[in-house]
This record gives sequence, C-alpha cells and structure tokens, in this order.
Amino acid sequence: MPVLLVALLRNGKVVSLAEAWTKEELVRLKKSEAFFCPACKREVVLKLGNHRIPHFAHKKDAACPYEHEPESARHLTGKLDLFSWLQRQNIQAKLEPYLSSVRQRPDILVAHRRFIYAIEYQCSAVGEQLFQKRNDFYRAKGIRPIWILGAHHLRYRNMHHITLPRFQWMFAHCFPLVPRPLLFYYCSETKRLIRLVHLVPFSIRHTFAIPVVQPLHSVSFTDLLSFPVVSLPASFWHDWLNYKKRWRLTFTLYPNKITRLICSDFYRWGIIPSLFPTEAGWPLPHGYLFETPPFIWQTYVLIPFIRSESKLVSIDSIYRFIDERMDAGRLAVRQLPLAMGQRYTQAVYEYLQLLTKLGYFQWESRKRLRLVKQFTFPKTMDEVIQQDQQMMEQMKESPLLSHYINELELGKNM
Repeated sequence: MPVLLVALLRNGKVVSLAEAWTKEELVRLKKSEAFFCPACKREVVLKLGNHRIPHFAHKKDAACPYEHEPESARHLTGKLDLFSWLQRQNIQAKLEPYLSSVRQRPDILVAHRRFIYAIEYQCSAVGEQLFQKRNDFYRAKGIRPIWILGAHHLRYRNMHHITLPRFQWMFAHCFPLVPRPLLFYYCSETKRLIRLVHLVPFSIRHTFAIPVVQPLHSVSFTDLLSFPVVSLPASFWHDWLNYKKRWRLTFTLYPNKITRLICSDFYRWGIIPSLFPTEAGWPLPHGYLFETPPFIWQTYVLIPFIRSESKLVSIDSIYRFIDERMDAGRLAVRQLPLAMGQRYTQAVYEYLQLLTKLGYFQWESRKRLRLVKQFTFPKTMDEVIQQDQQMMEQMKESPLLSHYINELELGKNM
C-alpha cells in the first residue's frame, strides 16, 4: 500500500510529517483532524505504529490512482533524510508535492539557481516503459529528474568490479559539464551517499567503476551535480587484460542464439572467435554507449576493412554496417534515458581515432579511412595473450595516446 509523508486537512492546509512533531502532538492531531491525499483527494489515515516512522496511508480498497509503487520503511526514511539534507543547505525544497500538470508526485521537488529538479529515491524495481514515461513528463515541464537508487541495489564483485544490470544502467546521469555518466545510491541505514563513477563496462552486466562513498552530511547538492575528482586505480589495466583473457577463453563455452550468430559472422570473415584481433576489445571513454561487450562490437568495426580489397573505407559505411548488425540482433546499444543526446557513433569514432594514433589507419579525407597497418591475427592462445600485453604497454607509453589515457583514467576531457 502506498504511503505518504504529506497530507491535506479539510481546510486545504498542508501537514508534513517531516516537521518536528512529537508523538503526543501527532496523537492529538489524529483525534481532531481528517486527512486527505493531495493527489486523489481521498481520505487517508495517519499511522503511528512502533515499527515504522509516522506516515499517511490510503484506506483499504481505496488505492490512489496516482501512485506507482508501494513504499518501504527504507524508502520513507531515505526520502526524509534527503529532504532534511536539502533543508540544512537552505535549498528550496518541497516534500511529495503533487504536480497536477504531469499527474505525478516526485519524492522531492527542488528549486536551485535557475533550474527545477525532481529527486526520486528509488528502492523498488520500476519498468523501463514507466521510467521513461515519468522522465518524459518531467522534461516536458522543464524539470530535471535526479534518480537515487537504494544502496541495496549495489552489488560488488570486488572493490572496483560492479554487477550492473540493465535496470541500474537506466539511472545513469549525464549533467552539463560532466563528461561521463554517474550513478547515485543512498543507504538510509548508514546515511551514506554513493556516487558510482568511471563506468567502463567489461560485459553486459559487469562494469569497472569507482564508488565514491561519503556521509550524506558531507556532500552538498552542488557536489551531486558535479563529477568527483578521482582517477582509475593502477590495477585497472591489469584487470582489463584479465577480463580480455576471460572473454577469449569462455565466450564460446556458453552458446546462445546471439552468440552462435556472432561466431558465424566472425568465421565468415576468417576470425576465430577466441582469437579475435588484438586490436579489438579495449576500454574507451564512451564505450559504455554499447551494451554489447567491447571485443565484439570493436571486431565488427574492423570487419569492413578486412573485407575491403582497396582497404579504403568510408566512416558512413562503417556506421551502416554497425546499424545492420544491430538490426540483425548481433549488437545492442545501451539504453540511457537520463543521458540524452549521445549516440553509439561517438564510441565507434573514438575507437577509429585510437587505432589511427596507433598507426593502423590514415584519413584520406574527413570521411574516409585507409588501412595502412595489418591487424594482428594470433594463432594460439599463448601468442594472443602476449600480444594483448604488448599492445597495452604500447598504448600506455605512446605520447600520441596521452589524451586518450588521460580521458579514460581521469574521466575528463583534456
């Protein structure tokens, strides 16, 4: 049953349980007043139990048509924490305001400088279609949505390896002047805010990331809209090579329909799936735009050059080829409803530029590339592991790639 922290009295006055009420005051209020939902205007009941914080709830068999999901004690506590956090900063904020123009009730509505923000603290699952609909409604009214996930959603494989399913990727934000996406989590038990930054996906569900964990009271709202100054740890490249090795050893061991189709494509162009070219499968600042693992989509980017007799390929033809592979179900882009205006072509172009600086391509014009250095097709697993190591060292040591390394490791454009 959906519950509320804000209700209306018969005279239209707003009662907020975020205010400093004593238990005795609330008991007297409950005896003397009737309460109503600000959205549907149906009567609600003030609950004053011992196991949950005080809240309003709709009567049985009187569900509110404007509520999307039930609220847990974790959600109620976290919402109050975030509201109090904003109040302490003297930021204009409203708790659970009903917005009749979009028929929605954000957890908190914030007016900060020139913008209006809707803060949603999301503890339960929400469908992709509903999530998109709510964000579209907000944007149509010039409101910027900020979604903060409950920290119980966060699953660490180890300190920097995160299990990040598609559901959580939906909540990745890109703010103005913030070059890379970041995710927010809040733990209402420990009162800590977690910002997940430097998202570099290894695979569909596994991502390298840096969690920036701080007590909520030590973070400002302005901090929330900025990118923390942290760099990738020294272990990143070693870890990346280990994952690349794992891709080579395990990709074909658990075949499904898509895996079989991808392997068929690779074999057609003379590529043994486990021995894909050394030049494929590298981290990129915008690699997160693909949901497909990097060794797959980057190998597909190389195929137009492999099958071209002249070795001269237009960038538009590469984009068309990738589009065709998407339509055929081989490749998938990542759905990022909160990071609008970004296309997978940014990652493809970034990858082509990386290989250009490594000496594989020359630009014949602004739209055409010529392959001038052959890709490496290893013959054995031992050989390919050695070649992956050598290419990684070349990438880190090349002066031409200092911009690429800085952007990847520091998370900002240089």
